[in-house]
Amino acid sequence: MKKTRKRISQDGFTLIESLMAMAIFTIGILGLFGMQTAAIKENLAANAITIGSTWATDRVERLLAMDYSDPGLALTVGTCADLPESYTDTGWSADSPVLQDSGSTGGPEYRVYWAVANDCTLTDLPVAQRPKYLRVIVTREVGTGQEDVAILNYIVQNI
Repeated sequence: MKKTRKRISQDGFTLIESLMAMAIFTIGILGLFGMQTAAIKENLAANAITIGSTWATDRVERLLAMDYSDPGLALTVGTCADLPESYTDTGWSADSPVLQDSGSTGGPEYRVYWAVANDCTLTDLPVAQRPKYLRVIVTREVGTGQEDVAILNYIVQNI
């Protein structure tokens, strides 16, 4: 007579299998947490850019609504080559009050700077008919100082 061996069936998982599954699950959750953190940071940066662009657009529309000879559109620099590239350069006009997002309390402070230049193009026209060039920069207060969040350039024609 042959002896038959009984196979013992295993039900469930071993301890090693369970620990490996938990380790893989933990790594996946940590990856999702990192992605969520990065998404929150990028959303905050996009919000700052949107607010800065809104302030810049508001200033540009105010300047464009002025008459060409209005003192608010007086030249702050001579030519386009003199237009400042950064808020730290000279030649800017600025809003004296600091602007804040009305939807938040204690949020970052924004400042609007603008410069007006002439003699960029169409130099054969009389000075009173040459277009004026506007550059508007909006900065926001960060821990180390100010950073640019929006830069807009426009042309104002004398019509």
